[in-house]
Amino acid sequence: MDFQKSIEEIYNSSKQAIKNNKGDLFLSHFGELDSDKISELSEETESKLFEIGAAKRNIKNIFNILIEGLQNIINHGDYSLEKKQSSFFNLAIFEEAFICSFANLIDNKKIDYLFKNIDYLNTLDKAGLKSVYLETLTNGQISKKGGAGLGVIIMAMKSKNKIVYSSTPIDDTLSMVSLDIKVDKL
Repeated sequence: MDFQKSIEEIYNSSKQAIKNNKGDLFLSHFGELDSDKISELSEETESKLFEIGAAKRNIKNIFNILIEGLQNIINHGDYSLEKKQSSFFNLAIFEEAFICSFANLIDNKKIDYLFKNIDYLNTLDKAGLKSVYLETLTNGQISKKGGAGLGVIIMAMKSKNKIVYSSTPIDDTLSMVSLDIKVDKL
């Protein structure tokens, strides 16, 4: 199967999984991102959440998670041989929660490191996450791409749930990595 078709299949499977788990796809985006697209998705998400009467705290947390997740895709996602930064985003509504799913290409060599960091964050309580956030913010260890891991930490803090992740190999060097961030309804 060709590279782009593999990514589209993962995207379509993610949407089908939402339906299979009795969720409703609220908002979705497939393709490359830029700052204008992030602004558009943010405004659309916030507007639709207000329309359905979501709690203000849910709207705020989802908005923050959305910004961090989409910025992470732009800042840390890898590129295909065709120089494309393939990615997708889904926001789904379930009976008890909202789930923001972010997926993008990652070099296979980086996946273990990312998943170990998420596993560590998933062990922390609210105070522990805040401590790691403050330490990361002040330790001066900024990556080459400008991130300090703050985006994933912020998403964990705002979610108050464990981050669920998966990866699907696309070729010998790249995989599509997906993060699911759950926000309980208030």
